[in-house]
Amino acid sequence: MFNHLSKRFYTTASKSLKNNMKRFAMRSMSTQITKTGHDYSIKPTGDLKQFSKAPILENFGELQYGEIPEPLKYVRPFEQTTLSNGIRVCTEAFSSELAGVGIFINAGSRDETLDTNGTAFLLERLLLKGTENRTGSELVSEIENLGATYEGQTHREISSHTLKVLKGDVSKAVEILGDLVTNPLLNENAFEAEREVVSQIHENNINEYERTTLQASHNNAFREHMIGQPTRGDRDNLPNLTIDQVRQFHADNYYGDNIVVVGSGNVSHQDLVDLVETHFASLPKTTSATKNNTERPIYIPALQMMRDDEMYNSNVGVFYDAPSRTHPDYYAFELLKRIFGTYRLDKNAEHLNDVAKQYNALHGMIGDLPDVTIHNSHYFAYSDCGIFGNYFFGNEVFTRQMNYCGMVLNTTYGHYMNDVEVFRARNKYYNELLSNEGVIGSLHDIAPQIFYLGRRVPRSEIAKRIAYIDAYHMKNLCYEWFYDAEPSLTNWGPIEGISAIGSYKYIKNHTYSTVTNAHHGLYC
Repeated sequence: MFNHLSKRFYTTASKSLKNNMKRFAMRSMSTQITKTGHDYSIKPTGDLKQFSKAPILENFGELQYGEIPEPLKYVRPFEQTTLSNGIRVCTEAFSSELAGVGIFINAGSRDETLDTNGTAFLLERLLLKGTENRTGSELVSEIENLGATYEGQTHREISSHTLKVLKGDVSKAVEILGDLVTNPLLNENAFEAEREVVSQIHENNINEYERTTLQASHNNAFREHMIGQPTRGDRDNLPNLTIDQVRQFHADNYYGDNIVVVGSGNVSHQDLVDLVETHFASLPKTTSATKNNTERPIYIPALQMMRDDEMYNSNVGVFYDAPSRTHPDYYAFELLKRIFGTYRLDKNAEHLNDVAKQYNALHGMIGDLPDVTIHNSHYFAYSDCGIFGNYFFGNEVFTRQMNYCGMVLNTTYGHYMNDVEVFRARNKYYNELLSNEGVIGSLHDIAPQIFYLGRRVPRSEIAKRIAYIDAYHMKNLCYEWFYDAEPSLTNWGPIEGISAIGSYKYIKNHTYSTVTNAHHGLYC
C-alpha cells in the first residue's frame, strides 16, 4: 500500500520536487558517503604565538588540584625556645627594616567571672599608665621617641601587647614591654580615670553597629558561658569593679607558662632569648590560682530581638555552631568564609564589580535587595568552640530578607556548590597569605598557633591544605554543619516587622531550603 501511495504521489508531484526526491533516495542508498568533521573547541592548531590566550582558555588560570603558588612554597625560618620560667620565645626572621615584638598572654574575658567582667580590658589599658620605673607620660614619650607603634588588644582567650620598631631598637622594645608586664603600677587614681574612659567607650557602642551586633551574637549563642560576655566588660558591672580585682587578674594570669613572646622581621633569635631572660626573669613559672571557665561552651540556638525604633537601619547577625581551632574542618571553614566574602553597595554596584560578574551566589541575592548596603562573613574559632555566620546592614524594610539570606545559602551549598566559587575563594586566600608581609601581622598569626596547636603552621602548609579542598568537599561540609541546623539570630534596630512574624520555628524552616526553592522567599 505504501509503495502504491508513493507512486501516486511521485507521478503527481512537480518536476523539481521529483528531482529532489530522486537525489535524496540515491544519497540514502549510497555507502560511500563520509561525514565532514567539525572541531568547535578552542584549541591551538599549531605552535603557540607570543600572546596566545590558549593557556588561559584552557583552565581560566586555575592551578591544578593540590598545587599552590610558587611564592607560597617558601617557608620562613622559625625558631622556638622555652625558658626556665616557662616563657616560650618564638622568632620568624625575614628581611625588613622593621621588627615586631609581642607579648601574648593566654587569658582574656573568658577567664573572668560575672563579677569581674571587664577587668582584662581595664588591665590592658592600665599597663600603659605607668610602671614602678616609668610614669605613664614617660612611657608614651619613650615610645614616641623610638618612632614605635604600640598596640594592646584584649580578646576572649588571648591578650596581647605589641611594639613595631626599627630593626636596631629591638632591645629597647623588649625592655619597655618587660617593664609593662612585670612591674605595672596599677594605682587607684589611674584606675578611676580609666574607668571613666571605658564608660565613654560603652556609651559609644551604639555607633559601632557591626561590633555591637557581633558581641550580641556571641552572647546569644553562648549565653551560659563567659566566652559570650563582652570583651570590654558589662556597662552595668563597670561601677562595681575595683583595682584589687584588676591586680588579682594580673597575678592569676601573667605567669611564665601562660606567656609567649614573639619576634618577627629583622630579629635575631638568640638575642631575643637573652633579652627576654633579662627583662622577664621576675615572672613565676606557674601560679596557684585555678583557671576559670575551662568547661566547653554549649552553643544555644535562639532568636534575639533588640528593638530600637529611633534607628534608620537594621543590623542582622545569623550564626551557626562551628568547629574550634583544633578541629579538622577549621581550614575548610576559613575557605567558606571567603566564599561568602564581603559586600559593599558602593563597590559592588559599579559596572566592573557588579555582583553578576563575581561568581558569588550570596552577593547575587543581596544585589536584588537595593537597600542592603553591607555584608561581612565571620568565623570566630576558639580553643574548644566556634561560631560561623554573616552580618548584614540595611534598610528596615529588608530585615526579613537579610535573615533569610543568612540561612538559605548555607543549606543550598549543602546540595550544590559551583567550582568557580571555590576557585575564587581559594585564590583570595592565597593572596591574603602572600600579602601578610607585615611584622605585626606575623606576630598575631604565630602566637595563637602556639597556644592552640603547640607549633607554628607555615603559610605553605595552610596553602597546601586549602589546595586539596574542592567543591565536593565543601558541599559535604555545608550539608553536615548547616542542613536542618539551628541558627542563632540577632536583630537590632527598627525590627517591628520581623519581630511580629512568629516563633523561632517559623524562621528555622529556611534551613530546609534546596536548590529549587532557594529563591522563593526573597520578597515573600
